[in-house]
Amino acid sequence: MADDVSTKHPDYIARADQWQLMRNTSGGEGEVKAAGEEYLPQPSGFKAQADGGRALYAAYQKRAQFPEIVHPTIHGMVGVIHRTEAQIEMPEAMMPLWERATKDGLPLEALHRRITAELLTTGRYALLADAATEGSDLPWLAGYSGEALINWAHDRSLFVLDESGLKREGFRWEQEQRFRVLELRDGRYQVQTYTGTERTAGEIIEPTGKGNARLTEIPFVVIGARDLSLPPELPPLMGVGRSAIALYQLSADYRWQLFMTGQETLVVINGDAPTAVGAGAVIAIQQGDNVGTPDVKYVGPAGTGIGAHRTAIQDERAAAAQAGARLFSSEQKSAESGDALRIRFAAETATLTTIAQSSAQGLERALRHIAVMIGHDPEEVTVKPNLSFIDTSLSPAEAESLVRVWQEGAISYETLYERLQRGEIASAERSAEDELALVDEERFGSEEDRRDVLPAPLRV
Repeated sequence: MADDVSTKHPDYIARADQWQLMRNTSGGEGEVKAAGEEYLPQPSGFKAQADGGRALYAAYQKRAQFPEIVHPTIHGMVGVIHRTEAQIEMPEAMMPLWERATKDGLPLEALHRRITAELLTTGRYALLADAATEGSDLPWLAGYSGEALINWAHDRSLFVLDESGLKREGFRWEQEQRFRVLELRDGRYQVQTYTGTERTAGEIIEPTGKGNARLTEIPFVVIGARDLSLPPELPPLMGVGRSAIALYQLSADYRWQLFMTGQETLVVINGDAPTAVGAGAVIAIQQGDNVGTPDVKYVGPAGTGIGAHRTAIQDERAAAAQAGARLFSSEQKSAESGDALRIRFAAETATLTTIAQSSAQGLERALRHIAVMIGHDPEEVTVKPNLSFIDTSLSPAEAESLVRVWQEGAISYETLYERLQRGEIASAERSAEDELALVDEERFGSEEDRRDVLPAPLRV
């Protein structure tokens, strides 16, 4: 069709293969081997067999081992970034999102971790502030993978989302094609869906905010590994994914050579074939009418390339580690000072820092869209990510010294509290004002208790 809703943006097409590789490698050995020759080409000699090499290739592939380094790397880095929870502030009316941020009940912190994991995998994720049918209801956030956002306008006036997938019909599950189009028409935000193989267009819906206020901006946020720009970039762990595929291919050749060198063939020279071979069998060869001295021996591949393959595998594993496969550890080496540890992490976590910041900025932007929908000031929403990827907890002596500095008036209470939060003594979920209120309550009781102990006013 000349104007098909399933048309993909040129930038999407350019990145699709990279996203697929990252999905497959993070999915593990099963997904990689299911792709067949996409990642493991068939040796040319196999094709000369009567079955086209299918049996030999199946054995060749089955012996190969795929290194599970991508998935642990992603989740290890997510754990490093979310070692402590992000500080999220939002209006009281939005607090239910803490426990249920998505339609399927995902808590806000779990959604934040998912955003980070997707950014590490494909370098792209998107959030839609999905308005409820009634403007007074609290909207939720709908997440879309990088592959689901198939088309867009550079001025952000159009986004096309592929929502195709399995749909339940009674006890059966059937594949359904479904596309959602988010568009600004004449300055108004509109949504339209297309379903089925015929791309049947649904009714145009105009989501509204509180008081049926029209939305003049699409509440949709595209998040990249570095910023919130639209053009998709190279996945941050692409080097790890490619190294995993290279190791898989080397493993196939290496293990095939090991197998072949152990499968020697018995050869009889100038004699008749023996009636039996194997342990306990005696092979007696008579010269008979044959010309020349009879001989019996086993022959097979010399395996001269095995050592080279082993070296190549070791080199590729080192390359994978340099690309990010080595999980970042916050444990200090025995001979490494605290300053040296911080310098090393400053170099290693540059990419993690941008991903953590981008993930938080994207979540903040989406939550601000919700604030606008329910009639609140979007500036009331802030998301501050954890950027301390190593253990920065304060010792009791350090905390005591910090409090003493505050008592002497060298720093403000706000600065003190922020440092206590970074040192993992104060809660990251409470503001300085909330902490002061709790301190006052412990010292003087609640406001209601204080009213109870005050003397009754005199009556004249």
